Amino acid sequence: MTAVISQPAAASPGSGGKPPDGLTAREAEVLALLASGLSNTDIARRLYLSNATVKTHINRIFAKTGAHDRAQAVRYAYQHGLANPTS
Repeated sequence: MTAVISQPAAASPGSGGKPPDGLTAREAEVLALLASGLSNTDIARRLYLSNATVKTHINRIFAKTGAHDRAQAVRYAYQHGLANPTS
């Protein structure tokens, strides 16, 4: 019989917890949308932001998470419970 060790869920937007690695709630929200496959323009429309503001959020996300590109940021989002695969 194999023991299953559960890890505490990471904070996600709206969960009341604090996002990991100093991300703001807005950065966590942008990261979750990025991980769902939305483009910068789509994220800007969804959150009523300018494209420049979305780019700023993404650059700050990269800096705080150590990601070098969108793929690494998406991986980070999944590892920290900020995004979930859809069925």
